Amino acid sequence: MNKLETDIESADWINHFVSRFWLIYEPVLSAQIIGIADAILIESTPSFLDSIRLSTFTLGTKPFKIEGIKTYPRTEPNVVCMDWKVSFVPNDLLDLTHRDLQSKVNPKIVLTIRVGKGMIGAGMPVLLEDLAFSGNLRLKFKLFNEFPHVKTVEASFLDKPQFDYSLKPVGGETFGFDINNIPGLQTFVQEQVHATLGPMMYAPNVYTVDVAGMMAGTTDLTSANGILAITIYSASNLKAADLFGSLDPYITFHIGNVQNAEQGRTSAFEDTSNPKWDETHFILLNNLHDTLFLQVMDRNSGRKDAAVGAANFDLKQVEESNNAVEGLNLTVMRGGKPVGEIKCDMRYFPVSKPDKKEDGTIVPPAESNSGILRFTVHECKQLNGDGKRSSGINLPVPIIGSKEDINAYAVIKINGQERLKTKAFKRSFNPRWDKFVEVFVADKSKLDLGVNIMNSNDFTDDDTLARWRMSLLDFEDQHMRQGMDWWNLKDCPGQIHLSAMWKPVVMTGFAEGLGHGSYRPPIGTVRIHFHRAKDLKNVEAMTGGKSDPYVRVMSGMQVRGQSDWIPDNLDPEWDTVLYVPVHSIREDLIFEVMDYNDIQKDKTLGLCDFLLKDIVKESKTPEGQTFYEPLDAIENRARKARIASNHGVIYPTLELPQPPKKEEENAEGGETKEEEKTEEETKTQEEEQEPLPEKDLHNEVVKMTPDRRKVDLLAYESGILQVTVYQAKLPERQKVTADILLDSNDPQYRTVQLKGLDLPFNETGDAFVREMDFSKVIVRIKAVKESDKDDSYVGFWTASVRDIVRKLMERTPEENAEGEVFKLIECDGGTIHLGFGFIPAVNFKLDPKESLENQGNLTVTPIRAKDLKVADRSGMSDPFVVFHVDGVKVHKTEVYKKDLNPTFKDEVFTVPVKTRVGAKLTAEVYDWDQIGKDTLLGRAETTFDGNIVESFAAKDVELALEGGGTLRLRLLWQPQLLLRKRTGTSLLGSTTRIFTHAPGAAFGVGKTFAGDVVGAGFGAGGKVFNSGGKIVGGGVSALGSGIRGIGRLGRKDKSSDASSDASCGGVIPPQPQPSQSSTINSEHRTSVDSTQPRSSTATEGNGAGQATVNVTLVGARNLKAMDKSGTSDPYVRVRVGSKVLLKTKHIKKTLAPEWNESFSTRVHNRAGVLDILVKDHNTLNDVDIGGCNVDVFQVLGSQSSYDGWVPLEPRGTGEVHVRVDLLPDSDNGSNGRGGLLGKII
Repeated sequence: MNKLETDIESADWINHFVSRFWLIYEPVLSAQIIGIADAILIESTPSFLDSIRLSTFTLGTKPFKIEGIKTYPRTEPNVVCMDWKVSFVPNDLLDLTHRDLQSKVNPKIVLTIRVGKGMIGAGMPVLLEDLAFSGNLRLKFKLFNEFPHVKTVEASFLDKPQFDYSLKPVGGETFGFDINNIPGLQTFVQEQVHATLGPMMYAPNVYTVDVAGMMAGTTDLTSANGILAITIYSASNLKAADLFGSLDPYITFHIGNVQNAEQGRTSAFEDTSNPKWDETHFILLNNLHDTLFLQVMDRNSGRKDAAVGAANFDLKQVEESNNAVEGLNLTVMRGGKPVGEIKCDMRYFPVSKPDKKEDGTIVPPAESNSGILRFTVHECKQLNGDGKRSSGINLPVPIIGSKEDINAYAVIKINGQERLKTKAFKRSFNPRWDKFVEVFVADKSKLDLGVNIMNSNDFTDDDTLARWRMSLLDFEDQHMRQGMDWWNLKDCPGQIHLSAMWKPVVMTGFAEGLGHGSYRPPIGTVRIHFHRAKDLKNVEAMTGGKSDPYVRVMSGMQVRGQSDWIPDNLDPEWDTVLYVPVHSIREDLIFEVMDYNDIQKDKTLGLCDFLLKDIVKESKTPEGQTFYEPLDAIENRARKARIASNHGVIYPTLELPQPPKKEEENAEGGETKEEEKTEEETKTQEEEQEPLPEKDLHNEVVKMTPDRRKVDLLAYESGILQVTVYQAKLPERQKVTADILLDSNDPQYRTVQLKGLDLPFNETGDAFVREMDFSKVIVRIKAVKESDKDDSYVGFWTASVRDIVRKLMERTPEENAEGEVFKLIECDGGTIHLGFGFIPAVNFKLDPKESLENQGNLTVTPIRAKDLKVADRSGMSDPFVVFHVDGVKVHKTEVYKKDLNPTFKDEVFTVPVKTRVGAKLTAEVYDWDQIGKDTLLGRAETTFDGNIVESFAAKDVELALEGGGTLRLRLLWQPQLLLRKRTGTSLLGSTTRIFTHAPGAAFGVGKTFAGDVVGAGFGAGGKVFNSGGKIVGGGVSALGSGIRGIGRLGRKDKSSDASSDASCGGVIPPQPQPSQSSTINSEHRTSVDSTQPRSSTATEGNGAGQATVNVTLVGARNLKAMDKSGTSDPYVRVRVGSKVLLKTKHIKKTLAPEWNESFSTRVHNRAGVLDILVKDHNTLNDVDIGGCNVDVFQVLGSQSSYDGWVPLEPRGTGEVHVRVDLLPDSDNGSNGRGGLLGKII
C-alpha cells in the first residue's frame, strides 16, 4: 500500500531506545557541557567579577521524545529529507511509571557568579529549571560515496518552536523569585530568541552542517590548512606619518583587516626610509580566499608606535599563480596616497593530505619534517593529589569556596618561548581550559614542548604549581602511536590532559627560507669600483670647513664595505674597489656617501640604489635547477650630482649540477623488507661514490681532489668565506656585538647586540676572499658604546683563510657543521664558538691593482752614485739625493762633499705606497751650494713592477741619471694593508695585514730555475703580470730565505695547549726578514739588518708587547694660516683610541709654534698609534689645521728614542716635531736587546 506524503509515522521504537540509553549517556553529556562552558565562561568573565562557573548542569532523567516523522521519498537519489516533530517536556508525568516517578530527577542548571576577591567574596547562584521545548524540525541529508557518506546536513524549523523555563537569579531554590512573573518579560525574551534564530534556521533559512568537512578538519576556520611564506626584501621611499623624530620602520602582517590580530612582524631598522630586511616569515592560513595586509609601522620609544601606511594583497592571486608569486612591488597607502613601496615574494604550501587513486586505494599524506602543529592543553586533574569532588549526580564538578582551591592557568612554551597563556580557572584543583596553539615547525626533530601550570595570586607574584616537558618526537610516539592522553606532572602529583595534531607540509625547494630570515647561500660577488663624486653637500659650512666624504655599500642595514674618507673635499676621487657577496637577485644594494666626523655621528650626503637585476639574470637547467649568470658590466651614474658614479659586475659562485633523482624500483614479491633495506643502502652508497661532474653550470672546469669525490677548495684562490658565530662566552657581563673582518679595517658583517656572559649569536656572515694565500679573517667581540669611532674591543680571534679552508677539507661535513670553540685573544677566560664554509668563485681574475700585494711599504737604501756630473770649479761636486714617490718628497740624503762617486752611509728610509701599480720613485741628484741655488746633476725614475722589486726580498737596482752617471739603490717591497688615519687603534698594530706567503699571484713572479721565471706564482694561482727574464738581485735564495724566516720568528712553545694553538692563528704572523741582496759585486753586499725597515720589527711578537714611553710635542713649522691676518693660534691634541692624553696650550699668531709639552703613557704593540691633531684656537669654534698618526713601535724600532718631523695631512698644512723616548723603567725586560725590539720579541 502506498503511503501519502502527508502521513506521519510514529517513532515509539526510537523513543523506547532513547529512554533506556538516556540514563547512561546524560551524565557524560552534562559533564562535557560543564567543561566546555566553564572554559568559555573564563574568557568572558568581566573584570569586576571574581569568576563565573557553571556549577550544576543536568537534563534530568526523562529524555526528549520524537512524536512523529514524515519522510519525502521523491527527492534526488543522494538526498534524504524528513520532518521531525520533537518535544522535551520533563514535567509531563502521565507516561511515567510509579518506579520512574520515585527516581525522577528534574532538569536543573545553576550558574554561580562570585563577587569579591580571595576570602572576601561570596557566590550568588542563578537557577534555571522547569525547562520545556517543542518544535517541528526539517532535516535534509546529502549523501556521497566516501566515508562518512553524509556530506552535509541542513536543519530548519518549519514554524516557531515553543519553549518555557523558570529563571531565579536571586535566592536560589528556597527564596528564589521567577523573573517570568514580571509582566511582559517572558514575551520579550521569546521575541528576542525568535529574532536571533529566525535568520539562521527558520524556514526558508537553513542551518548547514558540513559533516564531511568536519571529519576532514577543513571546516574549522581557526585551523590552519597551509603555510604562506612571505619573503620581505626591502621597502623604499617610506614617508613618516609625523614630522618629529626619525623613521624606524617595521612591518606587521594581518589577515582580513589591519585591525585583526597580528600574524607576525619583521625586525625594526633605525632611522631609514629605505630599509632592507631580506627576511622570510611564515603565516598560517585557513584558505586563500582572504586578503593579506602588510602594515608599515614606525617604532617610537616612550610613546605608541605610529602607522606609516598599509599595503594589501589578494591571496587568490597566489592560488591562480600555482601557489607562487615573485617580484611583487606592493604600494604602501595612507589616506589614499602612496607613501612607499614594498618588495616581496609569496609562496603557499598546503597541508599534505591523503590522495585517493582511481582504483580506490588511498595514498597516505607525504611525510615531512616541516609542518603545522596544533597543540592543545585540555585540563588538569588532582592538582592537590587526591581531590575527588563530585556533584549530586556524580559529575566531576568542583566545590566552590574551599580555602584550598587554586586559580590555575597554563603557559604553553615551544622551544622555550611562550606561545599561549590561558585564563585562570578560579578555585579548582581540576582546571579545564581546552585551548590550543598552532605553530609552524621547520624541523620537528628539533622541537620541544612545554607546559607550566601557574597559580594566579592577587597580591603576590604567581607561583609555579607544576611543569611538563617533552620533545615532539617523543610526544608523537606516546600520544599518536601509543594512545596516551594523560601525563604526570613534575613538582605536583596531578596529571595533565594534552593532545596534538600534526599536519605535514612539504616545502620542496624552499629549504633556504626555513630560518625566518636566516642566512642564505650566496649566488655571487658584486665588484663595485667607486671612481669619484661631484658637487657633494657641504655639511660643515657653518664651521668653516668642508665635508670629509667616504662612500659605503649597504645591504639592508649591514655595512658590507666602505672607502677611506677624504678630508675637506666636495669632489672626492676614491678610486676604490669593493667586493660584496649577494644572496638573492633582489638583494639590491645601497651606495651611501657619508661625511666623516671624528666626534659626532657621521652624516649622510646622499645615496642611490644599485639593482642586481641589471647585472645578473636567473637561468634554469632542463632539469629545473636554478643558477645565476652575469650580464655585461654597467656603469651607473646617479641623476643627482651629489651621488658617486660607480662600475659594477658580478662573479657567480661555483654551482654543481644536481644529480638526477632515481626512482626506486618496486621490490619483487618474494623479497623481504630486510632485503629491500639492504638494496636501498647499497644504492645510496653507490650514489655517494659517484664522481663529480667535470664542469659546473657556468661551464667552468671543476677543480677536484685526486679521487674526484670532492671539490678541491684549496685549488681556488678566490671565493666567499662563510663565518658562523654560534656563541661567545665572556668573563664579565657586557653588551657586545661580533664583527667579521676580512682583509679590512672595517667589519663586513656585524651581529645583533647581546648582553650577558653566554651570548648565543647564531648568525652567519660572509666576505669575499680575493687571495687565499694572503687573506686573514678576524672575528672581533666589540663592546657597544655611544661613539662608533671607538675601536676598542673585548677580545678577538684570527686565522689565515688558507688554514681555515685546509681544515674544512680535512674534516667531515658533520664536524664542519658543529664548528669549533676557540679562545679569545686578549680576553682571559673568553671563548668563541665558530663555524666556517667556503664557496669558490668562478670566472674571476684579480686585477693587479686590487691585489693585496699591491699595497705596502717600500724601503729604499741608497748605496752609491757613480760618475756624477762636475758642478764646482774644483772639478768636484757636493752631491745629495732627493727622493719623491708620485711627486711627493719623501727623503733627502746627507751632503757628501767633494765626491763624484759617493758611497751613502746609514741612508735608509721607508715610505708607504697605497698602490704599487703605476707608482714611480724619482731620484734627483743635486749639487749643494752654500750661497746660491742647488744645481741639478741628474734625475732618474723607476716603477715597482714585478721585475723591478720582489716582495720580501731586497734587490739592487742600477738607475741611469739623465744628466750623466748612475745611482745604485736597494729596494725592499713589503706588502701590507696600510692603516687608515680614521682608525684610532687596530688589532694588527701599524698594519692590518702582513703577508706570510710567497708572492706572485698578481705580479707573476714565480720560482727561478736556471734563470727562467716559471709559470704562476708560488701557490697563488695564475699570473697577471707576465714578467719574464731573470730576477736581478734576490733570486730564489732571497725568496727561499724569506719564507724560511716565517715560522722562526715569534714561534710559540710546543708545550702550549691545543686551544692556544688554535688561537695562535689570531696572532698576526711575524713578517719575514729579507735576505741578503745578491749582486754582481760581492763588495757591496750588506747584512739583512741594514735593509730591515723599522716597521717590520714593530709588529713582530705574539701580542703581549708593552712598553712605557715619554712623548714630547716640541713644536711645529710651516703651518697653514687659518686667520685673516695670515697666522694661526695653534695647539695640539694627542689621543690614543678614544682617550685624549695631551692638549697643549695655544700660542697666538704664529705658524711655527713651540710647545715643549710632554706626557708618559703605556702603549701596546696593537694599540700604540698616536693620533696627533693640530688645531687653530678660536673664540667660538676651533678649526682643524692638520693631523697625523705616529705608530710608536714603528718609529722606535730597535732604538730607544726617536726625534723627527712628521708631515701633517692634508698635504701642505705643515709639520709637527715629535720626540718619543723609551723609559728605562719599563717592566717588560729587554733580554739584552735595545729599543722596543727587545721588549716584544
